[in-house]
Amino acid sequence: MKKLIIGDGGMGSELRARGVEVPSHIESIWSALALTTNTKEIKEIHLDYIEAGAQFITANNYTVTRPILERANMEDRFEELTLLSISLAKEAIKESGKDILLATSLPPLETSYRADLVLDKVKLEEQYSELAEIIEGKTDIIICETMAHSQEAEIALKSIQNSNSLKWLSWTLHGNRLNKLPSGEHIAEAFDKTSDLSCDAYLINCCGANMVTESMKELKRLTDKPFGGYANSEFINTIDDDSIEINAEDDHWNSAITIDEKTYTNEVAKWLEEGATIIAGCCRTRPSHIKDMVENLRFLK
Repeated sequence: MKKLIIGDGGMGSELRARGVEVPSHIESIWSALALTTNTKEIKEIHLDYIEAGAQFITANNYTVTRPILERANMEDRFEELTLLSISLAKEAIKESGKDILLATSLPPLETSYRADLVLDKVKLEEQYSELAEIIEGKTDIIICETMAHSQEAEIALKSIQNSNSLKWLSWTLHGNRLNKLPSGEHIAEAFDKTSDLSCDAYLINCCGANMVTESMKELKRLTDKPFGGYANSEFINTIDDDSIEINAEDDHWNSAITIDEKTYTNEVAKWLEEGATIIAGCCRTRPSHIKDMVENLRFLK
């Protein structure tokens, strides 16, 4: 079996679980606010994930984009907060004394899961290129993550083609449509749009753990590159529908069943059976989820 690498879990949901104010990701700036108010807690969470056994952690820059920061009149702090998120993660890695990889996000520029809000091609190119330039040389991995539309994913990945960092691409299936992006596109369609670009790994994230399980079969069929996933701590009752998912958030919550650490680990084991080699957690997964995976999936390394 190829080497298994385990990442961290949620940041915004973990900050909220620890009593930190995390405003709506739909109307406000989500976990980016903590970069201005709770840097100590951000670093503590990074350290807790490392202690739990994470081999890579992701900087808290997920909602640090110009359109999202503009909601709080903080657009002029875009570069500052991006660099701060990387600095906090690096400080945690240094304090841990462990050999941990740092990942940094190329996230959705607008509200997550809303394929209908993806910016036009010119703006996508401008803003992803700007972010890519800021983080270049400062991170081991760049993850184009939670991609809800093929054009969004394609342009994000294009912006890092000349990077010396590992380039990972992760689509979201957030909502309740099996193997479908919120755009209505099948994973295979989205993959085809990026298949001529350099990419070191393909992933699925921020959706029900059972949805990732099914998508692993697709990624196994589509690529010889490393693949994997990081899910929310939920199962989703899925439906078969090809339309654009305008209300992916509502569809997700109306279909979600919360699962505990052991159930999450057992589901991740199914990903590994399909050949996944990159695993982690997304929203509402905690250090305890990562610890459970490390302890119970160790025999698969």
